Formats: sequence, C-alpha cells, structure tokens
Amino acid sequence: MACNKKISDSILFDCADAPIKGLSGQKAVIINWADVDKAGSTADGATITDLVTTSTGFSIEWYKELASTATSYAANAEDVDGFSHSFLSRLSTTSADNAERAAELKNGRFIVIVETEYKGVDNADAFKVYGWDSGLELSEMTQGSNENSGSMLFTLATREGTVERYPFNTFLETDYATSKATFDALFASV
Repeated sequence: MACNKKISDSILFDCADAPIKGLSGQKAVIINWADVDKAGSTADGATITDLVTTSTGFSIEWYKELASTATSYAANAEDVDGFSHSFLSRLSTTSADNAERAAELKNGRFIVIVETEYKGVDNADAFKVYGWDSGLELSEMTQGSNENSGSMLFTLATREGTVERYPFNTFLETDYATSKATFDALFASV
C-alpha cells in the first residue's frame, strides 16, 4: 500500500454545512488506553463505527467553554508524518479527590471523546475521538492560587515520539441517537 496517496476528492465550502466552533455540552469521555479493545473495535478510515471497551469510561466535566481540543500536523524528516492531538481541560478545585485524579492523569494513557458543536450532515460528525492510534498522555498541568479561579489546568497530548494518522477520528455508531446513547453511557461494556 502506498503511503503517499494523491488527493481523492474536492475540497469545497458548503454554505448549508458551514463550520461551527466549540464543544457541545460540558462533558467529554476519557477512557484508559488499556481498556480500549482495538481488536474488537471497528474503524473504516477516520470513522470508528464500534468502539469496544473492557471497562466503562469516565466523565470529564467543565463549565462555560473551559475545555478545548486541538490538532497540528507533525512533519518528520526521519519517521512517519502524522498529526498531534491535544485536549485541554481543568480540575475545577484543589480538593483531595482532584489531587488523586491529577496523579492518575500523570501516570496514565488515554483516549478522549468529545461532542462538537459542528455535527455535519445528518449529525454524522458530532463525536470526535482523540488519541485513537497512539493515546494521549499528560503533557502539562499547572495550578496557581490566584489564576483560573485556582483550578488545575491540564493538557493531554499525543505521546512524544508518536503520531496519529488522522487529525481526529469520528465516532458514528449507526446514527447520531445511537452514538449519543453510547457516549452518555460512557462507552460501558455490554
């Protein structure tokens, strides 16, 4: 299989399908990398149609627009080119429980699924998955008593030395309603 493919379709702007920025709602789902059953999951290109886990994911909640995702192209002269993902959020208080979550983030590897404001035609592009190929790890965490209401800001990013094949993956399990139910159920194993 050739790694350097030609472009295969036009890149057009459709006024009826205009971009919308932001994340929908105030929740993401984080799943431990080790709990994702990649062999049991199904993906077709950038679209994941069945994301199978061996354990339930967990909610990451925020208020206002205080979480975001980002992607950048990662060119590499000596290795495979790809994309780098990041998810920025916060632990809203400096509680003992959030200190525990911070330590778990420090030691873990994850994928994160978010619902975006942009949903696409028939809501087929509502859910984005970050870290599908390589996982996300804690790359930064800061806390200042007089900054960001005292919250602990953190960034999960593509593991150093690795890349993702796509700028994001899309999760679409049959249709929007089915995908939303799976997302709301935190991708619980059945």
